[in-house]
Amino acid sequence: MERRTIFRDGMDNDPADYNNLQDFAQSSFDHIVADAVTPERKFAGFKAAATGVTTVTVQPGRLYSGGKVFDRAAAFEKDFTTSLPLATRKIVSLVAWGQEVETDQRPREFLINEETGASEPRVVAMERARIANINTVAGEENADPTAPIVGADVTVVAQIVLTPAGIESVTMNAANALDSVQSLSGRTARIEDFRARAEPQIGSLASDISALAKGQRGLVGADTYGRSLLRLATLEEEVGIPTAAVDSAADFFLDEESTDTAFAGYDAMVEDGVRFPNASTAKSELQIFDALNPRARLVGGTLFPAYNRVKRFALTKRSGEVQVSTYSYGTYDLVQKKSTRSRLRTGPKRTVSTSSIWWQSGKQTDNFLFEKDGEKFVVYNGFDVRGGRATTARIAQFWGDRVEEPYWETVKVPHVAQGAQVAETWLQANDMWLDAVGLTFTRLAAAGSVTVAICETDRGLPLLDKVISKTTIERADLKLNEETIVPVQPVFLSGGSSYAMVIITSADHWLATVQGSEYPQGTFFYVIDGVFQQGDTSRDIMFSLHAADFGASRAVIDLQPLQLAGGISDIDILTESIVPGACQLTYEVQIANAWHPLDPSLDLTPGGVTSPLLPLRVVMNGTPDVMPALTLTGSQVKVSSSKTSLLHVSKPRPLPGAGSSTVRVIARLEYFDEAAHDAGCTLLTGAGYATTRTANSYVDRIAEDGAIERTWIFDLGSAVTSYRIRLTGAAANPLDLFHIATRKDYAL
Repeated sequence: MERRTIFRDGMDNDPADYNNLQDFAQSSFDHIVADAVTPERKFAGFKAAATGVTTVTVQPGRLYSGGKVFDRAAAFEKDFTTSLPLATRKIVSLVAWGQEVETDQRPREFLINEETGASEPRVVAMERARIANINTVAGEENADPTAPIVGADVTVVAQIVLTPAGIESVTMNAANALDSVQSLSGRTARIEDFRARAEPQIGSLASDISALAKGQRGLVGADTYGRSLLRLATLEEEVGIPTAAVDSAADFFLDEESTDTAFAGYDAMVEDGVRFPNASTAKSELQIFDALNPRARLVGGTLFPAYNRVKRFALTKRSGEVQVSTYSYGTYDLVQKKSTRSRLRTGPKRTVSTSSIWWQSGKQTDNFLFEKDGEKFVVYNGFDVRGGRATTARIAQFWGDRVEEPYWETVKVPHVAQGAQVAETWLQANDMWLDAVGLTFTRLAAAGSVTVAICETDRGLPLLDKVISKTTIERADLKLNEETIVPVQPVFLSGGSSYAMVIITSADHWLATVQGSEYPQGTFFYVIDGVFQQGDTSRDIMFSLHAADFGASRAVIDLQPLQLAGGISDIDILTESIVPGACQLTYEVQIANAWHPLDPSLDLTPGGVTSPLLPLRVVMNGTPDVMPALTLTGSQVKVSSSKTSLLHVSKPRPLPGAGSSTVRVIARLEYFDEAAHDAGCTLLTGAGYATTRTANSYVDRIAEDGAIERTWIFDLGSAVTSYRIRLTGAAANPLDLFHIATRKDYAL
């Protein structure tokens, strides 16, 4: 005991001295419990069991909280007859909390006059006790019920599952039970027993591993290497490369990795094969034809069908407030994801190449599919891109590519925000376009803006590196004690997903809150030292969600027409767009006074005639609640016509050792017509690859699908150690073209 009261002979004692005898002892016990037992909220005893069909009995026990011990000496009984669920199930939490009370009221005589000895009776409490209270908190009835949200000042002792027939189960909350010294002693003894058995074995592992490594040394070489060579020989046999080849290579023309676009005379396109280049090209952004079109709404460069803002969700039962500035001030890096891209290409040049099957083979390469303004993405594992999975369609004269996720991380926009931060999460029930959020400020500083970011979550925690919409509202636009509508760049929310609203401000603004039990699907978060703390389940920010109500399920919006002097034979549209699952976005062009969708059935050049001007419109189909969206700002539409000749040059092909004088080049020519097309091959050798070597002959083999596999035979006379391959092509009609799907070569 840290402190004691001293009594002396003949001393007049004060009642406070006797109280100190107990207070000092109790304080010492509190220190012992907090330091040696537990400072957390734990319980001992309180064994709960069903003692009837609808009755639970809880035995006496103790509650440990902050070093204090609260006792309950009597059993607790609860009858759930009147609170059973009607049809399904619900979970009831058995909770305990501590309370100090004065008890044992008794009459006592109090001296009121020392001279006369007069006194009077008074009824006073003779004990101050720490009592452990027991009660229940019921959750919502549901087929798959969840435990109710309880206050931070109570301890969950057990979970009781109720059905319409009565009590289904009573489960003690072992996580909050106090471990006794005896139980810890037993666990320690088992650990020591395991150590005694395992330590000798673990100690010998180093020697065992060394012996194993020594025994395996040299085994990998012959067997594994032999199997690898066998598989390589099998592949070479399948593609026709003889076993005597000095070296071999193949290019499927999915990228320009093996192409030298800077070589003099190069004039070709590499897109799922080598294709004829453009003769003329016009590139522009998609633009709305009439900015005043009542059927359209342009927000932040994104085109929507016209819509009204409606309130879809709101928390209204205000119960308190939170001061944002009480939490840590910091600088936060927000990373905003962008809408994913889709690409549509159509025209006679878009013949289907068999080389595209290599996308599905897991080949990793630079991805031209969604490339814009020199960007380079990575495609791997069959069209996986960072932030979403891409799908592709290849039909003659129509190619379509899109990323399935609405937002991706391939293109991101960084932001920096300073201030204190709080956040609120919610579960989105159904798909919708979020147009604004509502917040209620109970106190406002004289100055200071507020940044609101909508972001995705992971396991319920807001992710600042996955922001999908961000806006800043100035102090002049904040309202006091009434809802402030904060417009956001419309953002698509997927039903069944959790999202978070992050609020950052450097000013002393206060936000209205509601009790946590009002909205169990959300959690209030705050930041201390730059890190989100455990969610506060006792309260939520009072907020509302405002969605876009489109009013109609179809919208047709005219865009600026496509133009190209000399005529358009090819259209390439690359945009950021979001097309929810129940929706459809289609482009249409006007040909011969009739509107035609850009789909596989379209013939851009009917009768072999190209038009220099094509009216363009977008058709959006969906529901009044959810419609597609098309981002015009930063979009890219390219119209072109084709040349009738191509020239492709490979990067240098070095040969091992002394080189070779015999080379074979095999090209797969698809959609090739001998009467209308021509294809050739030469080798470039010597200093600066200035020497052109023509083929001695070539041999054609017609594949099962009708493609021509042409083999050029080069007998050079003297060995070369390096060469380039130059492929050429010609067509009589720019609307009737072929492509080179693959090229293989080997030296003997």
